[in-house]
Amino acid sequence: MKAPVRAARRIPQQKRRRVRAYSTLMYRAHKEVNPAEKRSPDLLSSRLSYPRPVLLRLVSLEASRLSKTNRLKVITLQEIQAAASHVRRRICTRAAA
Repeated sequence: MKAPVRAARRIPQQKRRRVRAYSTLMYRAHKEVNPAEKRSPDLLSSRLSYPRPVLLRLVSLEASRLSKTNRLKVITLQEIQAAASHVRRRICTRAAA
């Protein structure tokens, strides 16, 4: 007689946390911290001749990446400024090439 086969244990799936859109959070944080520069995405888009929504998405993605690498749950103004300068550099190098 064969030995009874034990049922394989099921590993519970980890729940995926919902990631909110960072573009709205980034703009809100930037507006709260620095109200004098509310229109900075407009200025940035006019200088770089990119559409504003595309530029805002690029900066917000970069800022979220920076906040994740720094193990922060909130995007700070420092990450926003660093992301804006990084995106500006990346766009300028592509234009030069």
